[in-house]
Amino acid sequence: MINYAKAAKLLLVTLVVLFFLLIPIGSVLADSVEVLKGHEDLDPAAGYKVIPYAFYNETADFAAAFALISGGMLQPQTKTVVNAFYSTNNSYNIFFYVQDIRSFLSDRLFIDVWGVFGEWGLVESYLDGNPEYPDERAGSNDSNEDNFIESEGSDNQFHVKFRYLLPIGHGCGDPIHTYVMDENRLLVAGSESGGISWNPFCSGRTFLGFELFTRQQDLEDDRGNNFKLKTTAFTFDIEYNNTDYEKNPTFGSKLRLALSHDWGMHDDNGNKWTTIEAEYSKFFNLGATEKSLQRVLAFDAWWIDTPSWNDSSTKDGKEVYHRPPLFAGAQLGGLFRQRAYPAARFNDRCAVNYTLEYRCMPKWNPFPKIPLVNKLQIPWWQWSVFSDLGRVHDEWEFDELHKDMKYSIGAGIRLLVEGAVIRVDVAVSEEDIGVQMFVNHTF
Repeated sequence: MINYAKAAKLLLVTLVVLFFLLIPIGSVLADSVEVLKGHEDLDPAAGYKVIPYAFYNETADFAAAFALISGGMLQPQTKTVVNAFYSTNNSYNIFFYVQDIRSFLSDRLFIDVWGVFGEWGLVESYLDGNPEYPDERAGSNDSNEDNFIESEGSDNQFHVKFRYLLPIGHGCGDPIHTYVMDENRLLVAGSESGGISWNPFCSGRTFLGFELFTRQQDLEDDRGNNFKLKTTAFTFDIEYNNTDYEKNPTFGSKLRLALSHDWGMHDDNGNKWTTIEAEYSKFFNLGATEKSLQRVLAFDAWWIDTPSWNDSSTKDGKEVYHRPPLFAGAQLGGLFRQRAYPAARFNDRCAVNYTLEYRCMPKWNPFPKIPLVNKLQIPWWQWSVFSDLGRVHDEWEFDELHKDMKYSIGAGIRLLVEGAVIRVDVAVSEEDIGVQMFVNHTF
């Protein structure tokens, strides 16, 4: 059942702290720099900012935090972020992110490094273990919304990703793409990084990626039960980004294919598993109007399967299935897909999700006239309306995956704050209202 009081409190607090929030992760721009029109010959300025802020969510409660972000300090295209908070329920979290380190081995090889280390005072996980639902699999498509375990514990993760830009399409020539921006920080025609045609040899940029990551959650519920989820795995992917502007696309498309695998490093608590996924996004430029600078219709489709789901091995006399932890596999809910639901509300062998989003950028911009807020650079903002449609299932059956689908319908705003897109989304479903606040567009 929808808790309107909780939703109103979350929305109010989110909007209040929005303008004091610095970027919790780096900008989506990869392997690129931005210059203002008329100043193309100037090198991008290097600098950093430190901003304190406060926030509230159901996991951390009320928290005090600070964030540091720097751009161009290591290399012109490199971005570095450090973020930390401590909350009233004794949760704490330290996050760091270094993006777009250009390797000395090749000017086309870029490296991203990031990690999160924290302790949580309250975590709701849609895992089996709730004694009130002994015959129901938590997180399945038909599971009860109250079938979760409430626990506290630690969550630590570390990632290293290598991306190689192929010398085709807009990836020919200098691997660092230069976007030319007007006074409103909108892309100037002629500096696009793709969208001309759907042909990777003529348009867009294509990356080959390899990511190595490890993550471990150690949780204990109020009954004294321990839940240890951990994995060390790698992901191979190929991404064809054929959009005009990575940070805020107005036309073109993106395609990503990925294979992830855990080879069984943690045999005592984890198991071998494999997932394959595909995602396709398409953007349609609807043009400007008398009152809007920009209008875009965006569509995204995402599919994921776990072919190792029914494979098993015997350990200490017990059958152990080769399935990923819920945070690494097919899941819906949270920041990106099915935004009306909590993170990983639905998790199973496979999932599909479709999103349709309308984004409108008004010419009217009130933020430079608001006290305190006008200390931040906010050259544009957008409002959006969106809908998500998807579901999880225990078999890859196309027909079944498109029956009894879950939905989220909502609206949100996006603001370009100090060079990064910050978004707040409010969505409603048959179960609840969700408020999601993060950086970058969802796709």
